[in-house]
Amino acid sequence: MTKDKKNTIKYKLDAKDKFVIETGISDQNGVIKPRMHKKFKQIGRFTEILSDKLTQSGAINQKRVKVIDIGAGKGYMTFAIYNYLAKRDLDPVIHAVDFNEDLMKLGNETANKCGFENLSFISGFADQYSGLAYYDAVVSLHACDTATDDALFMGLKMKSKVILCAPCCQKEVLVNLKEKKSLSKFVTHGLFLHKMADLITDNARVMLLQSQGYHVDVIDFVASEHTQKNTLIAATKKSGKKPAFYEKYKSYKSEIGFDGIKLEQMMLEEGLLG
Repeated sequence: MTKDKKNTIKYKLDAKDKFVIETGISDQNGVIKPRMHKKFKQIGRFTEILSDKLTQSGAINQKRVKVIDIGAGKGYMTFAIYNYLAKRDLDPVIHAVDFNEDLMKLGNETANKCGFENLSFISGFADQYSGLAYYDAVVSLHACDTATDDALFMGLKMKSKVILCAPCCQKEVLVNLKEKKSLSKFVTHGLFLHKMADLITDNARVMLLQSQGYHVDVIDFVASEHTQKNTLIAATKKSGKKPAFYEKYKSYKSEIGFDGIKLEQMMLEEGLLG
């Protein structure tokens, strides 16, 4: 397949693909099960965005693309990404990491059934997994709380071309805001405080990504009727470090009144922030 042809093919998830049937999204006739329509749309949209970012980063022109999926769970998205890359003749290598041993065992069994020979499911915690020295893309769909920070940090540490993360339940800043009463003295409704903590956390993550030379898009990647957790942080490596964004981040912490997030601490320990 020529480079030009690679860049013009649009991704479309097929309900009759073997992995869609084997993971239980579709029945044996390739018809999407009623309760799985939302999941089908979600993983299709995520993979479509990854396709766009791989094109923007130039990774789409490589002979092989390497991806790590943090907090892979049942692996619906992992299989969709592998299938997409394989169909694009990109000879994918994908490692999926999750602490649930049973799900990782099931994922490997399903990968074997689908003939996805370079797709591996590994049991372990994201912040303890070493894996390859480099992955072109780091992805994470709804990794709980600071596991999203683990995924972002992995991408930053190895300067991955693309980092895609859809955060999940975020508690770190929420606890901090309650302890310091910086916002809780004004925001008395718990739901509002939760939502504000989510926004504060994700905005902090964006600035830290920008400090390392990433262009960042924040996207509602599926409609809210499919999932309430529909925010996607999509980062593409564009340049060297930009310290001004870290200075902006430190002012942001001071103005809002929180101590920071796990991602900042890991970056400081690694020497990524001055």
